[in-house]
Amino acid sequence: MDETLRKITSFSTHLGFEHLSPAAIHECKRRVLDTLGCALGGFAAQPCTIARAIARKTSSDTPARILGTLEPSSPELAAFANGVMIRYLDMNDATGLGGGHPSDMFGALFAVADSRKVDGRTFISAVAAAYELYLSFFEARQVREKGMDHVVYTATGAAAGVAKMMGLDHQATANAISLALTPNMALGVTRRGQLSMWKGCAGGNAARNAVFAAQLAAEGLAGPEAVFEGDHGVWNAIGKSEWPALNSQGPWFRIMGTPVKMYPCIYPGQSPVTAALAAQPQVDAEEIESIVVRTYYNAWWESASEPEMWAPATRETADHSIPYLVSAALLDGKIDVSSFSDERRNDAALRSLIQKVQVIHDKELDKLTPSNDPCRLEITTMTGRKIASSVDFPKGHVKNPVSDQGIEEKFISMNNGLLAAVQVSRLFDLCWKLEELDDMRELISVVRI
Repeated sequence: MDETLRKITSFSTHLGFEHLSPAAIHECKRRVLDTLGCALGGFAAQPCTIARAIARKTSSDTPARILGTLEPSSPELAAFANGVMIRYLDMNDATGLGGGHPSDMFGALFAVADSRKVDGRTFISAVAAAYELYLSFFEARQVREKGMDHVVYTATGAAAGVAKMMGLDHQATANAISLALTPNMALGVTRRGQLSMWKGCAGGNAARNAVFAAQLAAEGLAGPEAVFEGDHGVWNAIGKSEWPALNSQGPWFRIMGTPVKMYPCIYPGQSPVTAALAAQPQVDAEEIESIVVRTYYNAWWESASEPEMWAPATRETADHSIPYLVSAALLDGKIDVSSFSDERRNDAALRSLIQKVQVIHDKELDKLTPSNDPCRLEITTMTGRKIASSVDFPKGHVKNPVSDQGIEEKFISMNNGLLAAVQVSRLFDLCWKLEELDDMRELISVVRI
């Protein structure tokens, strides 16, 4: 077994609830509630209905229920359906600088927790371990630099978290991680050009792959032992890296450093949206001559480096486009799920305003990252008046955190009446007392539309 695989496997198998700080435990509970809200928000979207249709065709001796309908499926296909719902509206948490969405892993974690008896403490420790591996992998190497998609991190962390809930030993956990990585180094084309429905499904697929890998490992199937350091291994594919230190005693764990999203769009769009909404009351959109957005490299590369971002033909492209997001915010005074409807995307006034947007990579703003998420917006009117708006820490950033009440309010807005008030109240109670839960299936049972 290579040293990298040994290091991350040892960390994952040994991390226990007793090692976690109260702050880390609380952040895990916040993520559970936030992620369930995101799943409900995406429930009716077409890719989500497709994923559920596929999942409900399969039965299993160890069934897992699909969030929302509670229809039984196999654990791996429930993980896919769950994951697509969690991810689709682009409201789930983020790394902040091109590393994706760690809460994509909950697709797998919820499914496996529903397929066997897992108590709240075990679930929380699995979440913390999964986040630690996901985020430390991102710190070690940005896979997109080599044309890979960030769901590579999802498969790695989720496999470790699932293995933990399944009670796999060190060798079997190493096999699960290896089997999650070796066949599943996803392509970064998922997030380039006009984005397809797959953009919101890739994380769910990684969750599915993680569950399948752990199932294989549990039955004794071995994966390559030098998956990272071996010839044609991970480091050969994306560049040699040293895995950073893993936090096994706290008090700080990496889950505590991830931002929560308040708008249904790419994370580098959160600051431009915030800046545009602050400026919106000060200007009539019909009087705008030009809009200049200055941002850091990762934001520019992900959301403004391609011509498609000025002519988004799909919902997925629009929620990844800074020109679109800023224009819609200035016209409507909001960014929510309705901002990306077919009717809204094709509005002539919106498309005209998008053409007035210039997005500039400002190297001075690069110096403020990763501790800040900077954006500088300047609007010039036809009379020459200038309106400036600046944001460094959008709501949900670790330096501008959303409160527990804010997490609940976001959940209610995403739920949109799908769960009854008594269900919502019960779910809040279970999430905030998650460590006291004897069986995670009690929590999943509440999420029935």
